[in-house]
Amino acid sequence: MDDLSLLAHLHDGVFTTAEATRLGVCGEVLQRAVRAGSIRRLARGLYAAGERPDSSEGRHLELCRALRLEYPDAVLGGRSAVVAHGLPVWGVPLASALLLRPVERQVRRSGATVRPLSPVVGTVDTAVGPATTPASAVVQVALDHGCPAAVVCADAALHRGLLSREALVAEVSERGGHRHIQRALAMMAFADGTSESPGESRLRVTLSAAGFELEPQFAVWDVDGELVGRADFRVAGTRVLIEFDGVVKYIDGGVDALVREKRREDRLRALGWVVVRVTWAELADPARLFAIVRRALALAAASAA
Repeated sequence: MDDLSLLAHLHDGVFTTAEATRLGVCGEVLQRAVRAGSIRRLARGLYAAGERPDSSEGRHLELCRALRLEYPDAVLGGRSAVVAHGLPVWGVPLASALLLRPVERQVRRSGATVRPLSPVVGTVDTAVGPATTPASAVVQVALDHGCPAAVVCADAALHRGLLSREALVAEVSERGGHRHIQRALAMMAFADGTSESPGESRLRVTLSAAGFELEPQFAVWDVDGELVGRADFRVAGTRVLIEFDGVVKYIDGGVDALVREKRREDRLRALGWVVVRVTWAELADPARLFAIVRRALALAAASAA
């Protein structure tokens, strides 16, 4: 086993420049290995061997593992804690980690922001190391990255039972003097745990912000009392159902999933419902999305008349 192979096995594929130096591997050797593709540079003084993780979340966790070699006293916070807890993220930059350490002021280094660790912050163990609690992590995402980004992970955490609404309220109350506290308060107003995917969470925030009143997970029954289907949302007081049309369920379910979905939608329309399917493309274009929903509402009203 050569020196680089040994380094790659020290910590499941990640290692530091300092560890390489102790084994007599100089910077020039590391640079040649990076150019050859046998190792990857994660950040200043941090390297990884093996296949690059496919997802941005996987790459972020790899970076966090490497950073903790340099800072073994670090606790993962905010976006890094959210990813360590296995929660989905959207609109959150994952190229840099957020670490909490016993330091006096915030500093930035290659690959990470390091902030002071409060002695009273709650922590839990994760596969990557200690991290702040899900409630603390979600609220920090709100403060750092805004309401829609935080609702995505808050919904997932509530839906999975990783935190309670009471815990979120308590955590927001602790941050009352923060200059971005309004972001966390807005997140609290939207997060409810009913959405089952990041797309649904984003859709609910976008339409609710535009003034559409939504009823989540709306069940539709036929005249015989048989459940026809459960829509992601109903526009309250109307015959309009809104579904987030992610592609994952069709990939997982194949042709059978497509056929089942088509039959369900045909039955809903036969019962007088107008079904709106929203894709990621519509979510990225709010004006277009609002126009689609308004046309559906006008069609439903005309049909009722």
